[in-house]
Amino acid sequence: MQQATLDDVRDALQYLDPNLDRDTWVRIAMGIKNEFADAGFDIFDSWSAGGERYKASDVKSMWRSVKASGGVTIGTVIGMAKDKGFTFSREPMTAEQQAKLNADYAKRAKEREAKEAEDEAARQRWHGVISDFSKHIIDNFTISIKSNKYLSDKKVNAYGVLGFKKSFILIVRDNFTTELVEGSKAISLFFDSLPSDEERDFSFLHIKRGSLAIPLIDINKQIWNIQVINNTGTKLFLKHGRKSGLFHFIGKATSCNVLAVCEGYATGASIHMATGWPCAVALDAGNLLPVALAFAEKLKDKTFLFCADNDVNTKGNPGITKANEAAAAVNGLVAAPDFSGILNKEAA
Repeated sequence: MQQATLDDVRDALQYLDPNLDRDTWVRIAMGIKNEFADAGFDIFDSWSAGGERYKASDVKSMWRSVKASGGVTIGTVIGMAKDKGFTFSREPMTAEQQAKLNADYAKRAKEREAKEAEDEAARQRWHGVISDFSKHIIDNFTISIKSNKYLSDKKVNAYGVLGFKKSFILIVRDNFTTELVEGSKAISLFFDSLPSDEERDFSFLHIKRGSLAIPLIDINKQIWNIQVINNTGTKLFLKHGRKSGLFHFIGKATSCNVLAVCEGYATGASIHMATGWPCAVALDAGNLLPVALAFAEKLKDKTFLFCADNDVNTKGNPGITKANEAAAAVNGLVAAPDFSGILNKEAA
């Protein structure tokens, strides 16, 4: 493919609709960032501004969150534009121009490698910070419980999960520091003086007494993060914390030759209550494979049964798709609920 300049990308984006779906929008950002790093932001932002849902703070937040090494290149963006009619309009370059472009490309590649290394170091540092923060929160703000509103609503037991014994606000700042706000007066003052989204240099979670705390561990049983489930069932994690390969474990791995792997806690608890099988709660479909691979090294004699969410109303049915991918990687099996009878009845 002809090497693209920022001007080429600006022209190519005119062939793409900024109102496209979010996943594609993010992929375009990743492709531009992969090639031009932060030098490509202004072009991406200007193009995005033509969208009906444009919000400057959302664009900045998304751009910061995507990695230049995310696997999408500028070739993907140019290819999408070519499908809509884009062609390179400039004349073929002279040898001198080509040499300059090659030098610029090599410089950007070096800068990109340095930025990727910097981002990875920051990611690892954040993981350590949030791991320590999670342990502190568990030790000082939670208690063992037998039930709470969420568990009662789901009709499942408490297996290694905890309850928050008081309300508080946890703050994660951009400079690798964390804070806690406790007490009703301090919490009220926090919200009274809360900066706007654009002015804020921190993220926060308002955790209320009685919410569920699920410690998330790796295969070596180290705590890295917490899943918080409030009384309405909303699921939250500590920002910048690790999630890939983490899980919550229900039961004892030695109790039988089957290991169930599922997405959510309520599903895992239901499986364990019905069968007695140990169950690894992987949190979401995308984490089924990393969790399975971690356990495959430790439990080579187990049969892995992926109890999949059947996301019939979601494009691509990620629950089934990701469960099948994970099962194929560890020679496991997949079980999923069959909603065809219900859907056929509704259609009739």
